[in-house]
Amino acid sequence: MTDIARLFFLPGAGSFAPHILLEETGVPHELVRVVRDDNSVPVEPADYLHLNPSGRIPTLVWPDGTVQTESAAICLALAERAGRDSLIPAIGTAARIEALARLTFLTNTVQVAILRARYPQRFADDESGMRSVAVRGNRDLLDLRDRCAAWYGNGTPFVRGEEPGVDDIFLGMLIRWTRLTDAPWWDDAALGAFYECFHALPAVQRAREQEEFEIRPPAGT
Repeated sequence: MTDIARLFFLPGAGSFAPHILLEETGVPHELVRVVRDDNSVPVEPADYLHLNPSGRIPTLVWPDGTVQTESAAICLALAERAGRDSLIPAIGTAARIEALARLTFLTNTVQVAILRARYPQRFADDESGMRSVAVRGNRDLLDLRDRCAAWYGNGTPFVRGEEPGVDDIFLGMLIRWTRLTDAPWWDDAALGAFYECFHALPAVQRAREQEEFEIRPPAGT
């Protein structure tokens, strides 16, 4: 047992949203970078597959030794631990029901469409199949972008007001992932305005600086 949580991460990967939540909520933590081989199998730390047999990123080890996997689940647990309605509304409220629906939609539907568009080789074995998967993924993302954009443009920077929620933070991570798809989501007016607010958050800036990557291309590129 330790006094701090450990987040196993890769820069800009599915660990980014949990990293932001750790910064936002003030949970003492340390970062442990995962190294993968050419087949994307984790090789460092040596015991990573023992912690997370799927080999996926991220994994959070809580101070009491509890091991938690799955990015959205980690984000929700951190938000609930903070006890702030702005991050996740109280149990039994309509706002919580809506927030959980958005978070699940983002991880189950939007994230999968992005992966199909960017990594079609994970979903098909031949060139024809890969092209078909990528085309479908990019087409689906246009519809999904419009659905997410409808959450914004209501006069507040985030979906429930002036402070970010767990759903906003997860979406911000995914928007960066769309940079290598046919239509980056920050090109949408509502989502572009949201994304500016997202990457201006101090917690986002701290997490980005620690992971040492840019969250959007430089202007004019």
